[in-house]
Amino acid sequence: MKYAGTHIEVTMEIKVYDKLPTYAVEIRMQVFVKEQGFSKDLELDKNEQRATHLVGFIDGHFAATSRFFYDETRGAYLISRIAVMKEYRGKGLGAEIVKAAEKEIIKLGGKRTVIHAQLRVKEFYESLGYTPYGEIDLEEGVEHIMMQKNLQ
Repeated sequence: MKYAGTHIEVTMEIKVYDKLPTYAVEIRMQVFVKEQGFSKDLELDKNEQRATHLVGFIDGHFAATSRFFYDETRGAYLISRIAVMKEYRGKGLGAEIVKAAEKEIIKLGGKRTVIHAQLRVKEFYESLGYTPYGEIDLEEGVEHIMMQKNLQ
């Protein structure tokens, strides 16, 4: 992905892993645990082993991550743990890591994706074609909403 800002251009290389890479752990611990205050003990969960993990790198430095897996209860692929390191925000990398996950899901024959989004970033996911459904719920005291998208 190339992002052309006023004076910079950033190219993110996205790698796909079938096991949780330490890069993804580092990003998630920084963003979700240190910055947002989520529990370190709850950040890594039982879905890590079945998930496909994506990590985006800029000039060899890890910058963004996401993961996905098939969620039987929702009948769709769940994209989750979407995070961008603070110094790389505002460059479109969050959108790129979500789109990369969607491309991988399409390769697997996936037709629908869901995201359990923090309510404060609902508009970001709407800009990527996701629509909210269901009720607002709390995850560790933070408002979330389910969002879905049909893939083509």
